[in-house]
Amino acid sequence: MKFFVLFSLILALSLGVTMERSVAQKSPPPRTTPPFLQKYQRSMKADFKKPENANLLFSFITGNKNGISPYTRKAFKKTNLSHLLAPSGIHYASVLFLLFFLVKKMKAKRWQRIIKVMTYSSAFFLPGFTSIHRLSILRLLLQFKFLAKRKWSIEVIFFLTFAVSFLCGHYSDSPLGFLMSFAFLGTFFAFQNHSKIMLILGLFSTQLILGLFMGEKVSLLSIPVGLVGSALFALLFPTLLLFLASYWLIPFNWGEPLIRSYVVSVQVMAKMLQGSFTSSSVFLILAVWALLILKTSKRKYAIVFLLIFLHTNTAMTPVIFSHLS
Repeated sequence: MKFFVLFSLILALSLGVTMERSVAQKSPPPRTTPPFLQKYQRSMKADFKKPENANLLFSFITGNKNGISPYTRKAFKKTNLSHLLAPSGIHYASVLFLLFFLVKKMKAKRWQRIIKVMTYSSAFFLPGFTSIHRLSILRLLLQFKFLAKRKWSIEVIFFLTFAVSFLCGHYSDSPLGFLMSFAFLGTFFAFQNHSKIMLILGLFSTQLILGLFMGEKVSLLSIPVGLVGSALFALLFPTLLLFLASYWLIPFNWGEPLIRSYVVSVQVMAKMLQGSFTSSSVFLILAVWALLILKTSKRKYAIVFLLIFLHTNTAMTPVIFSHLS
């Protein structure tokens, strides 16, 4: 848990500095679809019952969100799935999983390693997709650790990854994108050997820190929804790539029902989460930390309830005082 506390403090400090300097408003230029894909997208739209489904498909691949309704965007945001609307680590990882499953069939382990290193390095030829670049840096450092027989811990690998990413200019390109990646990847590393409940609480703590600085409300229930939604997407994405390839050869639209089913499930879950969002505060963050860090005892739960009470509006601005004034 020492890594989690250290990482959280660094995250809070970085967010404070970023927001103070107002560089958080800087965002990367809007994604554009390459011309050859634009023509392909236009031809596919004519075969889609709902054009938004085609736009979603190409958003997953290019990050261009044009043609996606505000309602759908809001649903993805409420369920912690906004990162799916642009190529990110989960897209890359799902493709890598399929590729390396096939590579494992090769008998020569040396060639397996060479193919892996070449695959990780090729990601740097994708301009603008810094989240994928960071994942490639992480994978390459893990390969270096293995080949050089270094005894680096996963925490050291994590900090090295973001140090290299920072030196590559990823922070200056998109400060908030860099910090969001730092936040959630760090949380997964911190709780990789803990229970799912601990992971959910850890992610909630990270969301609360982000919400405290960014002024956004967060929901504990949205975290398991986002985890399940991301896992399903990891299975869906390679299938959608296969659909794109097959449609190029035979224009048969078998992919739209898959896209529509996934989007509808996200929209339904977003509706179910209504009313579960809360504002962040230092007291609520400390309450979650008490659950994560303190040993089980009656005192622990007393501290948690006290901190949650201090988080409420009633405790901060008691109604009783308004009648005495």
